[in-house]
Amino acid sequence: MDYAELASRVEARISGGPAALSPRRLGHSRRVAELAARLCERAAIDPERGRAAGLAHDMCKELPKEEQAALAAAYPGAAASAFLRDKASHGPAAAFLLARDFGVDDAELLGAVAHHTLGRPGMSDLEVIVYCADKLEPGRGELEAGFRERCLGLAPGPLLAEVVPRSVRWLESEGLAVAPETRELLEYLEGKKIAS
Repeated sequence: MDYAELASRVEARISGGPAALSPRRLGHSRRVAELAARLCERAAIDPERGRAAGLAHDMCKELPKEEQAALAAAYPGAAASAFLRDKASHGPAAAFLLARDFGVDDAELLGAVAHHTLGRPGMSDLEVIVYCADKLEPGRGELEAGFRERCLGLAPGPLLAEVVPRSVRWLESEGLAVAPETRELLEYLEGKKIAS
């Protein structure tokens, strides 16, 4: 698969026509794509795979919730949790559209898009990179000084171990719900840390 071409096709879809994202969401997606490409390059992963996944990760975020849920239900790797259905179905929905409309059969890239919001234990390096790029992109104003820069120097495993606990702490400080999938990922990472 030509990932640069895929990134170009996804960019065209999210930036124009009836499926275009709002300027704010489009800017976020572009920043995630650029950061994911940089992190992929450092991890010896084709940066265009990261760019394509970053551009696609939120392409369903602004669709009506019912449409997101229907598309997500058609994605074979979608979890069935109530949290996913209510608040995070846009990831699996976008993965389904990548497969259906763009012919993507790269399971790792589809997983990176599907799991970018909640994460899951055992994520591949590409999945980790897209998950973390979404949380660390420069437009995120809630990051404390130096955190992003410190994280960007880490390999995917240690990067995830920094980003997940910080993300959970931020959600809790804002009074927002933490998905069971994200709690499971945090417990998985804490178990790995204890076992090391």
